[in-house]
Amino acid sequence: MHTKLKNLIKNTKQIFSQEILDTLAIKSGFIKRKSRKIDGSTFLAFNIFLSGDLRSKSLSTLCARLASNYGISISPQALNERFNSNAVDFMQNVFATMLLNQNQTLREQKGNLTFKRIILNDSMAYSLPDKFYSEFKGSGGSSSASAIKIQLQYDLLSGDFLCCDLYSGTINDSCYLDEMDKQTLPGDLRLADLGYYKIDYLKKIDSKNAFYISKLKSTTALYVKNSDVKRKKDGSILKSTEYTKIDILEIIKPLADGETIELKDIYIGSKKELKNRLIITKLSEENKKKRVKKQLKAVRPTRGKINDRNTAWTGMNAYITNIPENIVSTNKIHDIYSLRWQIEIMFKVWKSIFGIDNVKNVKIERFKCFLYGRLIALLLSSQIVFTAKDIISEETLKEISVLKSFRIVTEYFRSLKTDIFNNNLKIISIFKDIILSIRRFGIKSKRKGKLSVKQILNLLKIDENDFEKLVI
Repeated sequence: MHTKLKNLIKNTKQIFSQEILDTLAIKSGFIKRKSRKIDGSTFLAFNIFLSGDLRSKSLSTLCARLASNYGISISPQALNERFNSNAVDFMQNVFATMLLNQNQTLREQKGNLTFKRIILNDSMAYSLPDKFYSEFKGSGGSSSASAIKIQLQYDLLSGDFLCCDLYSGTINDSCYLDEMDKQTLPGDLRLADLGYYKIDYLKKIDSKNAFYISKLKSTTALYVKNSDVKRKKDGSILKSTEYTKIDILEIIKPLADGETIELKDIYIGSKKELKNRLIITKLSEENKKKRVKKQLKAVRPTRGKINDRNTAWTGMNAYITNIPENIVSTNKIHDIYSLRWQIEIMFKVWKSIFGIDNVKNVKIERFKCFLYGRLIALLLSSQIVFTAKDIISEETLKEISVLKSFRIVTEYFRSLKTDIFNNNLKIISIFKDIILSIRRFGIKSKRKGKLSVKQILNLLKIDENDFEKLVI
Protein backbone atom coordinates (compact mmCIF):
# COMPACT_ATOMS: atom_id res chain seq x y z
CA MET A 1 0.00 0.00 0.00
CA HIS A 2 1.24 3.50 -0.85
CA THR A 3 2.71 5.41 2.13
CA LYS A 4 0.46 8.43 1.54
CA LEU A 5 -2.63 6.21 1.59
CA LYS A 6 -1.44 4.58 4.83
CA ASN A 7 -1.02 8.04 6.39
CA LEU A 8 -4.48 9.11 5.26
CA ILE A 9 -6.07 5.97 6.74
CA LYS A 10 -4.17 6.37 10.00
CA ASN A 11 -5.24 10.00 10.35
CA THR A 12 -8.85 9.19 9.47
CA LYS A 13 -9.00 6.46 12.12
CA GLN A 14 -7.57 8.86 14.71
CA ILE A 15 -10.31 11.40 14.09
CA PHE A 16 -13.29 9.12 13.47
CA SER A 17 -12.61 6.54 16.17
CA GLN A 18 -15.56 5.92 18.45
CA GLU A 19 -13.40 6.54 21.53
CA ILE A 20 -12.26 10.00 20.41
CA LEU A 21 -15.73 11.03 19.26
CA ASP A 22 -17.30 9.85 22.54
CA THR A 23 -14.71 11.87 24.46
CA LEU A 24 -15.41 15.02 22.42
CA ALA A 25 -19.17 14.50 22.67
CA ILE A 26 -19.03 14.15 26.46
CA LYS A 27 -16.58 17.04 26.84
CA SER A 28 -18.86 19.36 24.86
CA GLY A 29 -21.95 18.25 26.80
CA PHE A 30 -23.62 16.89 23.66
CA ILE A 31 -23.84 13.42 25.27
CA LYS A 32 -24.76 13.32 28.95
CA ARG A 33 -25.95 9.74 29.20
CA LYS A 34 -25.29 6.59 27.15
CA SER A 35 -28.95 5.88 26.46
CA ARG A 36 -29.29 8.82 24.06
CA LYS A 37 -30.72 7.76 20.69
CA ILE A 38 -28.28 9.90 18.74
CA ASP A 39 -24.65 9.37 19.78
CA GLY A 40 -21.69 11.50 18.71
CA SER A 41 -20.65 9.45 15.66
CA THR A 42 -24.22 9.30 14.29
CA PHE A 43 -24.79 13.03 14.74
CA LEU A 44 -21.39 13.75 13.15
CA ALA A 45 -22.02 11.48 10.15
CA PHE A 46 -25.49 12.96 9.73
CA ASN A 47 -24.06 16.49 9.58
CA ILE A 48 -21.12 15.58 7.33
CA PHE A 49 -22.42 13.08 4.80
CA LEU A 50 -26.18 13.65 4.75
CA SER A 51 -26.28 17.40 5.31
CA GLY A 52 -26.23 18.85 1.82
CA ASP A 53 -29.76 20.13 2.42
CA LEU A 54 -29.76 20.10 6.23
CA ARG A 55 -30.47 23.84 6.40
CA SER A 56 -33.47 23.67 4.02
CA LYS A 57 -35.36 20.42 4.68
CA SER A 58 -38.13 20.25 7.24
CA LEU A 59 -37.46 18.63 10.59
CA SER A 60 -39.94 15.88 9.68
CA THR A 61 -37.94 15.04 6.55
CA LEU A 62 -34.71 14.96 8.57
CA CYS A 63 -36.33 12.64 11.10
CA ALA A 64 -37.32 10.30 8.25
CA ARG A 65 -33.73 10.44 6.99
CA LEU A 66 -32.41 9.40 10.40
CA ALA A 67 -34.89 6.54 10.47
CA SER A 68 -34.03 5.30 6.97
CA ASN A 69 -30.26 5.56 7.37
CA TYR A 70 -29.73 4.67 11.03
CA GLY A 71 -32.98 3.13 12.23
CA ILE A 72 -33.39 5.98 14.74
CA SER A 73 -36.94 7.03 15.61
CA ILE A 74 -37.10 10.59 16.94
CA SER A 75 -39.74 13.32 16.88
CA PRO A 76 -39.21 16.62 15.03
CA GLN A 77 -39.30 18.51 18.33
CA ALA A 78 -36.68 16.21 19.88
CA LEU A 79 -34.42 16.58 16.83
CA ASN A 80 -34.80 20.35 16.95
CA GLU A 81 -33.69 20.28 20.59
CA ARG A 82 -30.57 18.29 19.62
CA PHE A 83 -29.41 21.27 17.52
CA ASN A 84 -28.20 23.25 20.53
CA SER A 85 -25.05 25.03 21.74
CA ASN A 86 -23.57 21.72 22.99
CA ALA A 87 -24.02 20.20 19.55
CA VAL A 88 -22.29 23.21 17.99
CA ASP A 89 -19.37 22.86 20.45
CA PHE A 90 -19.07 19.17 19.56
CA MET A 91 -18.96 19.85 15.80
CA GLN A 92 -16.54 22.73 16.29
CA ASN A 93 -14.22 20.56 18.45
CA VAL A 94 -14.17 17.79 15.84
CA PHE A 95 -13.26 20.33 13.16
CA ALA A 96 -10.52 21.90 15.31
CA THR A 97 -9.07 18.45 16.14
CA MET A 98 -9.13 17.52 12.49
CA LEU A 99 -7.30 20.71 11.51
CA LEU A 100 -4.51 19.93 13.99
CA ASN A 101 -4.14 16.29 12.99
CA GLN A 102 -4.35 16.68 9.23
CA ASN A 103 -1.18 18.75 9.04
CA GLN A 104 0.80 15.66 10.00
CA THR A 105 -0.91 13.51 7.35
CA LEU A 106 -0.03 15.29 4.14
CA ARG A 107 2.83 17.65 4.99
CA GLU A 108 5.91 16.24 3.32
CA GLN A 109 8.70 18.00 1.45
CA LYS A 110 7.72 17.81 -2.20
CA GLY A 111 10.91 16.53 -3.84
CA ASN A 112 13.31 19.36 -4.50
CA LEU A 113 10.79 22.19 -4.59
CA THR A 114 12.23 25.53 -3.58
CA PHE A 115 9.63 26.33 -0.94
CA LYS A 116 8.52 24.19 1.98
CA ARG A 117 4.93 25.38 1.62
CA ILE A 118 3.04 27.60 -0.81
CA ILE A 119 0.39 29.27 1.35
CA LEU A 120 -2.63 30.77 -0.37
CA ASN A 121 -4.84 33.12 1.63
CA ASP A 122 -8.26 34.47 0.80
CA SER A 123 -11.74 34.97 2.21
CA MET A 124 -15.24 34.04 1.14
CA ALA A 125 -18.26 36.03 2.29
CA TYR A 126 -21.96 35.40 1.80
CA SER A 127 -25.29 36.62 3.14
CA LEU A 128 -27.19 34.97 5.99
CA PRO A 129 -30.78 35.26 7.21
CA ASP A 130 -31.35 38.55 9.04
CA LYS A 131 -32.07 36.70 12.30
CA PHE A 132 -28.32 35.87 12.55
CA TYR A 133 -27.37 39.57 12.67
CA SER A 134 -26.52 39.62 16.40
CA GLU A 135 -23.69 37.15 15.80
CA PHE A 136 -22.79 37.68 12.13
CA LYS A 137 -23.13 41.34 11.16
CA GLY A 138 -23.24 42.24 7.50
CA SER A 139 -21.84 45.25 5.70
CA GLY A 140 -24.83 46.15 3.60
CA GLY A 141 -25.72 49.23 5.64
CA SER A 142 -28.93 47.75 7.01
CA SER A 143 -29.29 47.15 10.73
CA SER A 144 -30.76 43.73 9.96
CA ALA A 145 -28.37 42.59 7.19
CA SER A 146 -26.35 39.53 8.22
CA ALA A 147 -23.29 38.02 6.54
CA ILE A 148 -20.44 35.65 7.34
CA LYS A 149 -16.82 35.78 6.19
CA ILE A 150 -14.65 32.65 6.16
CA GLN A 151 -10.88 33.19 6.14
CA LEU A 152 -8.88 30.29 4.72
CA GLN A 153 -5.13 29.68 4.82
CA TYR A 154 -4.40 26.80 2.49
CA ASP A 155 -1.15 25.01 1.57
CA LEU A 156 -1.22 24.32 -2.16
CA LEU A 157 1.44 21.59 -1.95
CA SER A 158 -0.21 19.36 0.65
CA GLY A 159 -3.87 20.39 0.55
CA ASP A 160 -3.72 21.29 4.26
CA PHE A 161 -6.18 23.85 5.65
CA LEU A 162 -3.74 25.63 7.96
CA CYS A 163 -6.50 27.83 9.38
CA CYS A 164 -10.17 28.24 8.66
CA ASP A 165 -11.75 31.00 10.76
CA LEU A 166 -15.27 32.43 10.89
CA TYR A 167 -16.00 36.16 11.24
CA SER A 168 -18.78 38.66 10.72
CA GLY A 169 -19.06 39.92 7.16
CA THR A 170 -17.97 43.40 8.31
CA ILE A 171 -14.42 42.33 9.21
CA ASN A 172 -11.84 43.64 6.74
CA ASP A 173 -9.33 41.16 5.28
CA SER A 174 -6.39 43.23 6.56
CA CYS A 175 -7.58 42.56 10.15
CA TYR A 176 -6.54 38.93 9.59
CA LEU A 177 -2.85 39.71 9.06
CA ASP A 178 -1.81 38.89 12.65
CA GLU A 179 -3.32 35.40 12.31
CA MET A 180 -1.53 34.94 8.99
CA ASP A 181 1.73 35.99 10.61
CA LYS A 182 1.35 33.29 13.30
CA GLN A 183 1.24 30.61 10.59
CA THR A 184 4.28 31.81 8.61
CA LEU A 185 7.39 29.61 8.85
CA PRO A 186 10.91 29.92 7.33
CA GLY A 187 10.91 28.71 3.74
CA ASP A 188 7.21 29.46 3.10
CA LEU A 189 6.01 31.28 0.00
CA ARG A 190 2.91 33.41 0.60
CA LEU A 191 0.53 34.48 -2.17
CA ALA A 192 -2.44 36.72 -1.37
CA ASP A 193 -4.42 39.44 -3.11
CA LEU A 194 -4.29 43.18 -2.43
CA GLY A 195 -6.89 42.90 0.33
CA TYR A 196 -4.07 41.66 2.58
CA TYR A 197 -1.46 44.15 1.33
CA LYS A 198 0.38 45.98 4.09
CA ILE A 199 4.06 46.85 4.02
CA ASP A 200 4.54 46.02 7.71
CA TYR A 201 3.14 42.53 7.10
CA LEU A 202 5.51 41.96 4.15
CA LYS A 203 8.35 43.02 6.44
CA LYS A 204 7.31 40.35 8.95
CA ILE A 205 7.37 37.67 6.24
CA ASP A 206 10.84 38.80 5.19
CA SER A 207 12.11 38.85 8.80
CA LYS A 208 11.04 35.20 9.22
CA ASN A 209 13.14 34.15 6.20
CA ALA A 210 9.95 33.40 4.31
CA PHE A 211 8.97 34.71 0.89
CA TYR A 212 6.17 36.53 -0.90
CA ILE A 213 5.03 37.59 -4.34
CA SER A 214 2.52 40.40 -4.16
CA LYS A 215 0.83 42.69 -6.59
CA LEU A 216 1.69 46.32 -5.95
CA LYS A 217 -0.85 48.90 -4.82
CA SER A 218 -1.06 51.97 -7.03
CA THR A 219 -0.65 54.21 -3.97
CA THR A 220 2.64 52.64 -2.80
CA ALA A 221 5.61 55.01 -2.84
CA LEU A 222 8.67 53.53 -4.62
CA TYR A 223 12.28 54.59 -4.19
CA VAL A 224 15.78 53.72 -5.41
CA LYS A 225 19.01 54.66 -3.72
CA ASN A 226 20.49 57.83 -5.14
CA SER A 227 23.92 57.33 -6.70
CA ASP A 228 24.66 61.05 -6.45
CA VAL A 229 23.95 61.88 -2.82
CA LYS A 230 24.73 65.20 -1.22
CA ARG A 231 26.67 65.35 2.01
CA LYS A 232 26.78 67.67 4.99
CA LYS A 233 29.92 69.44 6.09
CA ASP A 234 30.69 66.61 8.52
CA GLY A 235 30.62 64.10 5.65
CA SER A 236 27.32 62.45 6.60
CA ILE A 237 24.66 61.93 3.90
CA LEU A 238 21.95 64.55 3.57
CA LYS A 239 18.87 62.44 4.30
CA SER A 240 16.66 64.11 1.71
CA THR A 241 19.06 63.09 -1.08
CA GLU A 242 19.63 59.42 -0.06
CA TYR A 243 16.68 58.08 -2.09
CA THR A 244 15.00 59.08 -5.35
CA LYS A 245 11.30 58.54 -5.86
CA ILE A 246 10.26 56.77 -9.05
CA ASP A 247 6.97 56.66 -10.98
CA ILE A 248 6.05 53.35 -12.63
CA LEU A 249 3.62 55.01 -15.03
CA GLU A 250 6.50 57.00 -16.52
CA ILE A 251 8.70 53.90 -16.67
CA ILE A 252 6.21 51.81 -18.70
CA LYS A 253 5.49 54.48 -21.32
CA PRO A 254 8.36 53.46 -23.68
CA LEU A 255 7.67 49.72 -23.25
CA ALA A 256 6.10 47.68 -26.04
CA ASP A 257 2.87 45.78 -25.41
CA GLY A 258 3.68 42.53 -23.59
CA GLU A 259 7.21 43.65 -22.66
CA THR A 260 8.44 42.81 -19.14
CA ILE A 261 11.20 44.56 -17.24
CA GLU A 262 12.62 44.18 -13.75
CA LEU A 263 13.88 46.92 -11.44
CA LYS A 264 16.17 45.65 -8.69
CA ASP A 265 16.68 47.02 -5.19
CA ILE A 266 13.43 48.94 -5.02
CA TYR A 267 12.46 50.30 -1.61
CA ILE A 268 8.76 50.60 -0.81
CA GLY A 269 6.87 52.85 1.59
CA SER A 270 7.82 56.12 3.23
CA LYS A 271 10.20 54.41 5.70
CA LYS A 272 12.11 52.70 2.86
CA GLU A 273 12.86 49.70 5.09
CA LEU A 274 11.94 46.87 2.71
CA LYS A 275 13.96 46.13 -0.40
CA ASN A 276 12.24 44.30 -3.29
CA ARG A 277 12.49 43.21 -6.84
CA LEU A 278 9.88 45.01 -8.95
CA ILE A 279 8.61 43.20 -12.06
CA ILE A 280 6.45 45.16 -14.52
CA THR A 281 4.67 43.93 -17.64
CA LYS A 282 2.91 46.36 -19.98
CA LEU A 283 -0.40 44.91 -21.16
CA SER A 284 -1.84 45.16 -24.65
CA GLU A 285 -4.59 47.74 -25.30
CA GLU A 286 -7.11 44.91 -25.63
CA ASN A 287 -6.26 43.48 -22.20
CA LYS A 288 -6.23 46.96 -20.69
CA LYS A 289 -9.75 47.68 -22.01
CA LYS A 290 -11.00 44.41 -20.50
CA ARG A 291 -9.59 45.39 -17.12
CA VAL A 292 -11.02 48.91 -17.24
CA LYS A 293 -14.44 47.50 -18.13
CA LYS A 294 -14.25 45.04 -15.24
CA GLN A 295 -13.08 47.79 -12.88
CA LEU A 296 -15.92 50.12 -13.86
CA LYS A 297 -18.44 47.32 -13.33
CA ALA A 298 -17.06 46.64 -9.84
CA VAL A 299 -17.19 50.29 -8.69
CA ARG A 300 -20.32 51.20 -6.76
CA PRO A 301 -22.19 54.28 -8.03
CA THR A 302 -21.75 55.94 -4.64
CA ARG A 303 -17.98 55.79 -4.90
CA GLY A 304 -17.82 58.12 -7.88
CA LYS A 305 -15.48 57.82 -10.85
CA ILE A 306 -12.18 55.97 -11.12
CA ASN A 307 -9.28 58.43 -11.16
CA ASP A 308 -6.87 58.62 -14.08
CA ARG A 309 -4.01 56.99 -12.17
CA ASN A 310 -6.08 53.90 -11.37
CA THR A 311 -7.19 53.67 -14.99
CA ALA A 312 -3.56 53.90 -16.15
CA TRP A 313 -2.57 51.29 -13.55
CA THR A 314 -4.84 48.73 -15.22
CA GLY A 315 -2.49 48.81 -18.21
CA MET A 316 0.18 46.75 -16.47
CA ASN A 317 0.97 43.95 -14.06
CA ALA A 318 3.29 45.10 -11.26
CA TYR A 319 4.66 42.59 -8.75
CA ILE A 320 7.07 42.91 -5.83
CA THR A 321 8.93 39.98 -4.32
CA ASN A 322 11.78 39.21 -1.94
CA ILE A 323 12.69 35.95 -3.70
CA PRO A 324 16.30 36.06 -4.99
CA GLU A 325 16.64 36.29 -8.76
CA ASN A 326 18.83 33.17 -8.90
CA ILE A 327 15.92 31.19 -7.38
CA VAL A 328 13.00 32.57 -9.45
CA SER A 329 13.74 34.46 -12.63
CA THR A 330 11.82 37.48 -13.92
CA ASN A 331 9.75 35.59 -16.49
CA LYS A 332 8.46 33.07 -13.91
CA ILE A 333 7.01 35.55 -11.41
CA HIS A 334 3.61 36.02 -13.09
CA ASP A 335 3.05 32.28 -13.56
CA ILE A 336 3.90 31.54 -9.93
CA TYR A 337 1.63 34.33 -8.65
CA SER A 338 -1.17 32.87 -10.78
CA LEU A 339 -1.16 29.83 -8.47
CA ARG A 340 -3.15 32.08 -6.13
CA TRP A 341 -6.22 31.38 -8.25
CA GLN A 342 -6.24 27.80 -6.95
CA ILE A 343 -7.86 29.06 -3.76
CA GLU A 344 -10.64 30.55 -5.91
CA ILE A 345 -11.18 27.06 -7.31
CA MET A 346 -11.38 25.77 -3.74
CA PHE A 347 -14.07 28.34 -2.93
CA LYS A 348 -15.89 27.32 -6.11
CA VAL A 349 -15.88 23.75 -4.74
CA TRP A 350 -17.31 25.06 -1.45
CA LYS A 351 -20.20 26.80 -3.20
CA SER A 352 -21.00 24.74 -6.29
CA ILE A 353 -20.43 21.25 -4.86
CA PHE A 354 -20.96 21.63 -1.11
CA GLY A 355 -23.51 24.48 -1.21
CA ILE A 356 -21.96 26.12 1.83
CA ASP A 357 -23.53 29.50 0.98
CA ASN A 358 -27.09 28.20 0.54
CA VAL A 359 -28.50 29.04 3.97
CA LYS A 360 -32.18 29.09 4.87
CA ASN A 361 -34.00 30.71 7.75
CA VAL A 362 -33.40 28.06 10.46
CA LYS A 363 -32.33 28.37 14.11
CA ILE A 364 -28.72 29.50 14.38
CA GLU A 365 -27.52 26.32 16.15
CA ARG A 366 -28.80 24.22 13.25
CA PHE A 367 -27.02 26.53 10.80
CA LYS A 368 -23.74 26.23 12.73
CA CYS A 369 -23.99 22.42 12.85
CA PHE A 370 -24.57 22.50 9.10
CA LEU A 371 -21.61 24.86 8.59
CA TYR A 372 -19.14 22.80 10.64
CA GLY A 373 -20.46 19.65 9.01
CA ARG A 374 -19.69 21.15 5.59
CA LEU A 375 -16.23 22.31 6.71
CA ILE A 376 -15.38 18.85 8.08
CA ALA A 377 -16.65 17.30 4.83
CA LEU A 378 -14.48 19.74 2.86
CA LEU A 379 -11.43 18.99 4.98
CA LEU A 380 -11.86 15.22 4.68
CA SER A 381 -12.52 15.50 0.93
CA SER A 382 -9.43 17.69 0.53
CA GLN A 383 -7.28 15.09 2.29
CA ILE A 384 -8.61 12.35 0.01
CA VAL A 385 -8.25 14.45 -3.17
CA PHE A 386 -4.68 15.54 -2.45
CA THR A 387 -3.63 12.03 -1.46
CA ALA A 388 -5.09 10.81 -4.75
CA LYS A 389 -3.35 13.68 -6.56
CA ASP A 390 0.08 12.68 -5.24
CA ILE A 391 -0.39 8.95 -5.85
CA ILE A 392 -1.74 9.42 -9.39
CA SER A 393 0.98 11.95 -10.24
CA GLU A 394 3.72 9.57 -9.05
CA GLU A 395 2.29 6.50 -10.78
CA THR A 396 0.98 7.97 -14.05
CA LEU A 397 2.53 11.48 -14.25
CA LYS A 398 -1.00 12.80 -14.88
CA GLU A 399 -2.63 15.78 -13.20
CA ILE A 400 -6.12 15.56 -11.73
CA SER A 401 -8.89 18.15 -11.89
CA VAL A 402 -9.71 19.50 -8.43
CA LEU A 403 -13.36 20.15 -9.30
CA LYS A 404 -13.91 16.74 -10.88
CA SER A 405 -12.16 14.99 -8.00
CA PHE A 406 -14.20 16.68 -5.27
CA ARG A 407 -17.40 15.76 -7.10
CA ILE A 408 -16.25 12.14 -7.28
CA VAL A 409 -15.54 12.06 -3.53
CA THR A 410 -19.04 13.34 -2.72
CA GLU A 411 -20.51 10.45 -4.74
CA TYR A 412 -19.06 8.14 -2.06
CA PHE A 413 -20.55 10.01 0.91
CA ARG A 414 -23.37 7.49 1.30
CA SER A 415 -20.79 4.73 1.82
CA LEU A 416 -18.43 6.87 3.89
CA LYS A 417 -21.18 7.67 6.40
CA THR A 418 -20.84 4.13 7.81
CA ASP A 419 -17.53 2.77 6.48
CA ILE A 420 -15.43 5.59 7.95
CA PHE A 421 -16.31 4.44 11.48
CA ASN A 422 -15.60 0.76 10.75
CA ASN A 423 -12.44 -1.35 10.69
CA ASN A 424 -9.34 -0.70 8.59
CA LEU A 425 -10.39 -3.10 5.81
CA LYS A 426 -13.57 -1.11 5.12
CA ILE A 427 -11.70 2.21 5.09
CA ILE A 428 -8.89 0.84 2.92
CA SER A 429 -11.41 -0.56 0.47
CA ILE A 430 -13.45 2.62 0.05
CA PHE A 431 -10.41 4.90 -0.17
CA LYS A 432 -8.92 2.67 -2.87
CA ASP A 433 -12.23 2.77 -4.76
CA ILE A 434 -12.31 6.58 -4.58
CA ILE A 435 -8.73 6.93 -5.81
CA LEU A 436 -9.43 4.48 -8.65
CA SER A 437 -12.47 6.54 -9.70
CA ILE A 438 -10.43 9.76 -9.63
CA ARG A 439 -7.76 8.03 -11.73
CA ARG A 440 -10.41 7.01 -14.30
CA PHE A 441 -12.74 10.00 -14.33
CA GLY A 442 -10.92 12.90 -12.65
CA ILE A 443 -7.93 13.57 -14.91
CA LYS A 444 -7.53 17.22 -15.88
CA SER A 445 -8.22 18.21 -19.47
CA LYS A 446 -5.33 19.97 -21.20
CA ARG A 447 -5.89 23.60 -22.22
CA LYS A 448 -3.81 24.81 -25.14
CA GLY A 449 -1.43 27.65 -24.33
CA LYS A 450 -2.07 27.57 -20.58
CA LEU A 451 0.34 26.18 -18.00
CA SER A 452 -1.08 23.64 -15.57
CA VAL A 453 -0.41 23.81 -11.82
CA LYS A 454 2.02 20.92 -12.17
CA GLN A 455 3.96 22.73 -14.91
CA ILE A 456 4.14 25.91 -12.81
CA LEU A 457 5.36 23.96 -9.78
CA ASN A 458 8.05 22.42 -11.98
CA LEU A 459 9.36 25.97 -12.48
CA LEU A 460 10.14 25.97 -8.76
CA LYS A 461 12.32 22.88 -8.75
CA ILE A 462 15.99 23.51 -8.11
CA ASP A 463 19.05 21.42 -7.46
CA GLU A 464 20.62 20.90 -4.06
CA ASN A 465 23.32 23.55 -4.53
CA ASP A 466 20.75 26.24 -5.42
CA PHE A 467 18.57 25.25 -2.49
CA GLU A 468 21.45 26.01 -0.12
CA LYS A 469 21.48 29.58 -1.41
CA LEU A 470 18.09 30.23 0.16
CA VAL A 471 18.32 32.00 3.53
CA ILE A 472 16.35 29.50 5.64
